[in-house]
Amino acid sequence: MPHRIALFSLLLLLAPGVGPASGDLRMRAIMHTKLSNTQVLLKAIVTADYKEIDRAAAALTRISETEIASWQNPPKREYTDQAMFFMTSVDDLREASRKRDIEGVGGAYTNLIATCVHCHTYVRDARVAAMGLPGADTQ
Repeated sequence: MPHRIALFSLLLLLAPGVGPASGDLRMRAIMHTKLSNTQVLLKAIVTADYKEIDRAAAALTRISETEIASWQNPPKREYTDQAMFFMTSVDDLREASRKRDIEGVGGAYTNLIATCVHCHTYVRDARVAAMGLPGADTQ
């Protein structure tokens, strides 16, 4: 885990000065790739294919690191918190897979998907607030 935090910190320092821009084409491609990998991961979990579970989880880690590097510099704390929750869930999933603990894998996958839902909810809410729509919370 200390290695993960150090890598995460380095990626944040090297991140280019662009916004979170989930609407730009690059971010859309990253999100689509993450979605595809989580679908592959679900299939591997259902079939207890531990090798594929680890492969898909490793791909999610690489994709997430690419995503993090594309954020604004410095990113808002909520983005970094969500990214850490996601990456911790992936690590938990890989650890359960290594132990061949399918129940643990399922629980970690559930946590992983919950991090996706929470982050996307945050991004949508932040986008509405940034647009200054009537009734939007401008935090």
